[in-house]
Amino acid sequence: MTQSIKRIVVSLDAASETGPAIDTAARLAARWHVPLHGVFIEDEELIDLAGLPFARQVTLATGRGPLTKDQIEDHFRAFAERSRRELTAAAARHGIQSSFEVVRGAPAAAVLGGENDFVVAAATTRPVGDHFRVASRWWSLTAIITRPLLLAKCDWKTGGSVFALLRGRGPQSARMLEMAAQIAAISRAVLTVAGPPDLTGADDFEGWLSGLLEGHSVSLQTELAATDPATLRQRILELDCLLLVIEGGEGEPDELRELVEPMACDVLLVH
Repeated sequence: MTQSIKRIVVSLDAASETGPAIDTAARLAARWHVPLHGVFIEDEELIDLAGLPFARQVTLATGRGPLTKDQIEDHFRAFAERSRRELTAAAARHGIQSSFEVVRGAPAAAVLGGENDFVVAAATTRPVGDHFRVASRWWSLTAIITRPLLLAKCDWKTGGSVFALLRGRGPQSARMLEMAAQIAAISRAVLTVAGPPDLTGADDFEGWLSGLLEGHSVSLQTELAATDPATLRQRILELDCLLLVIEGGEGEPDELRELVEPMACDVLLVH
């Protein structure tokens, strides 16, 4: 099923911590032998705000002053160039082809490639001062991006667990499990598959799962999924989860965010 993935697209912007997203995207592109494409998104709303006569900014160096459109555009150009250099360097390290573009507007499905692309985006933002961070805009798009979307929060590491939360046995479930198995193999992690009682308790469940994952070099374990979000989060922490894999359509964006945002693991939604 991963043969249908033709490109890894990584979304970049000035507000996000882009390092983990670029590194994760490059590793996946190398694993799946596909090119890496970076899209730097300039925030059009911020540019429009800076064009208003009453717009102001406060900086530690100069205090309060005017905020101009030219300042914001210079700021975006500098961040875009840094992102381009980081993406090019990551692609070179992994021996893959790369490309880069700058677009202006809000993050949207239309600017992030086609149906055969796998999207990686940063799930955390850069800190403002020592403690404050604005919310990532990507959580609101989890319901409308219909291709695989990985929200990267952490630097890549090995070991631990990839936790796949299974809902059924359809084609979407099979695609989710294959991606989870491949990422577990890359990171040398245990693949833990959890599901509801009627699924994991079926007599043929283990055989069905083994058949899907035949040929994947991965350590596999299965268990019953907790229904309470707090209990589920605790179990994911116990497993030292690197990546939580969920089928698209699992609840509303706010419910998904409430479940996973407190946890220090990446999240992959597979549609």
